[in-house]
Amino acid sequence: MIVNFKIKKLNDIKYIIISLFFIFSLSFCSPLGEEEKHSIILKSIYKTLYFLHPTPVSIDNDFSQKVYDKFFEKLDNQKRFFIQKDLEDLSLYREKIDDFWIHGDPTFFNIIMKRFFQRVKEAELLCFQILKKSFDFNQKEIYILGEQKFSYPKSQKEWIEKWRKYLKYMTLLEIITSTKEKIITSTKEKKITSTKEKKIWKNAFFNEKERYRKKVEKYIQEYFRKIKIKKETDWFSIYVNVITSQYDPHTNYFSPKEKEVFDLNISGQTEGIGVELQDDKGGPTVVKLISGGPAWKNKKIEIGDRIIRVAKNVNSESKNIVGMLLENSIRLIRGKKGSKIKLTIQKKNGSIEEVILTRDIIEKKEIFAKSVIILDKNNDKYGLICLPEFYFNPENKKGRNAAKDMKKIIQELKKENIKGILIDIRNNGGGSLDAVIEIAGFFLGKVPILQIGKPNKKKKILKSHENKVLWTGPLVILVNEFSASASEILAAAIKDYKRGIIVGSDQTYGKGTIQTIYPLNRFLHFNEKLGVLKLTINKFYRVNGSSTQLKGVSSDIVLPRKNTKNKFLKFMEKNQTNPMKWDSTNPIPSIRYYYQNLYIENIKYKSIKRLKKNKDIITIYKTMQSLEDQLPNEKQISLNWEEFFYENLKIKKRNESLKKLRNNLNTFGTKTFPIYYKVLSKESEQKKEWEKNLYSDFYDVSECINILRDFNEIPQ
Repeated sequence: MIVNFKIKKLNDIKYIIISLFFIFSLSFCSPLGEEEKHSIILKSIYKTLYFLHPTPVSIDNDFSQKVYDKFFEKLDNQKRFFIQKDLEDLSLYREKIDDFWIHGDPTFFNIIMKRFFQRVKEAELLCFQILKKSFDFNQKEIYILGEQKFSYPKSQKEWIEKWRKYLKYMTLLEIITSTKEKIITSTKEKKITSTKEKKIWKNAFFNEKERYRKKVEKYIQEYFRKIKIKKETDWFSIYVNVITSQYDPHTNYFSPKEKEVFDLNISGQTEGIGVELQDDKGGPTVVKLISGGPAWKNKKIEIGDRIIRVAKNVNSESKNIVGMLLENSIRLIRGKKGSKIKLTIQKKNGSIEEVILTRDIIEKKEIFAKSVIILDKNNDKYGLICLPEFYFNPENKKGRNAAKDMKKIIQELKKENIKGILIDIRNNGGGSLDAVIEIAGFFLGKVPILQIGKPNKKKKILKSHENKVLWTGPLVILVNEFSASASEILAAAIKDYKRGIIVGSDQTYGKGTIQTIYPLNRFLHFNEKLGVLKLTINKFYRVNGSSTQLKGVSSDIVLPRKNTKNKFLKFMEKNQTNPMKWDSTNPIPSIRYYYQNLYIENIKYKSIKRLKKNKDIITIYKTMQSLEDQLPNEKQISLNWEEFFYENLKIKKRNESLKKLRNNLNTFGTKTFPIYYKVLSKESEQKKEWEKNLYSDFYDVSECINILRDFNEIPQ
């Protein structure tokens, strides 16, 4: 994702200001009703997209039908609540949503939600009726995972049967999970034969099934509770995003509370008490204490404690948060740095305590840039920088951001006299446009980095402001299929200037669009927040004129993967709904290349030759892939206990084989590619998990180090 907070097309803004002025010429001082608020949000977003979205969308019957079908799917993606009759009853709206959208009319949303909650109420009663009776696990019948691809139940009888099979499957899962734990415990004491294991399973299915059915009843009760307490604004947000997704996959509406979460994710910072909470039967329960945070320092809160009441400050009245949606509880607990909060805690032993904490800035350290020094067999040093996101703080430009942290890391690595830098941006989904341009400048200097603009219109060239190159030595960028947006800008610039080598998957994610944040309250005069629109405003193009949209950036050197038929490839941009098309523009003239093409090709040749020699590793990868492919994405699950037992036995043997192969891979790899890590960062506690994973990442990292070593052999 790329987010640019500057809308520079003043003419476009002028049009939208004029249009919004005529629509909302009255001031809204009094609180708005929900329907009025929904109408204003719909009108604002429609007009904003009409004037500012780079590719026009036809608002017609076809558009209406797509929104109609998609919203049903979003509300009920497993097709367990609605029946075919619901779609037929509401079909008179199927070609009216386009008119509702243009006029800001929430009628369809109101009507479908009324029907949805009617079905939820009926389904809840039905579930408890079904769960009063025992399930027959001798009966041979099939439950299909991924049934959302099939049709809605055609009758009441079919609807009941669908719920019955689902609840039976849930009970089956509860039995097998507990039985597996029992078997694992038993194997520590003595060897369990398959005959003995089968006997344990049979006993669970026929002598203990009532206990497990009662557990499922509690889960279902909790499931429906969460549906019923969800606010209308949350459902409305889903509806609006079904509409905006017809424009492109990255134009989204965020309600005020969703915007708070967005800011946290992109900045890595929030203000609060430093706990991670999980909903446990309606009670926010502590599952993690953030090291160094207020709760961690206080020592009175422990993992497993439940927060039952919250006072926003020490003088205000405590509010009962049991049964509240977890996200709403979290919003109450958050607050400005330095402010005090009073919590009523139910300890694990049942006692009740009050705790007063002073809120502070809490950092989500896992998204921040990290680095280590790698020592090769010759004791030469190389810097590895992991950049999980191009983070920045949208509310504080002076706050922590990826470019500042990267600059500091590179300066520290240079003091260690490293011979090359490897930047790992695998799984980096993007972030700040300004940050990626600045980071590219560390390696390229003051040159054009990318072109932005609307298709078939004049493009604006964005340059780095770095007068002096921060790192002039060898450079490798490690990518995969989920390196997206800002990651693709960095990889493309390095590749197009022949400044370094791109290593990894066949291509990156393929997102070549730029978004901005547009507050819906901008031209409306009332205090109540309406949320924001994350709006696609432009496409970006490489300095060679090509768009990264859909095609991404291809790697110079493609590494063999253990998952060559990656099941996650369906989540790439080209497989999303309504992605913008690929196109190209004129290249920037007179690009200066940092390395001659002959040298780059020679490095690629050496790498490919090395990779072909590692036949043992490639064979292990292919075997692992073959085992993983034995489990299809969509499975037919037998609800007969014996058939399920043998299927589980087959999966167990497959998993044991995979585990053995992974161990062989790690053993072989660490002998073949001996590399050692030296930690530079002081944040060692937060980096332990990353460092541990580095040793299982030997294959990709070691080949990148080999490539950096080849760079040093280039005549200067």
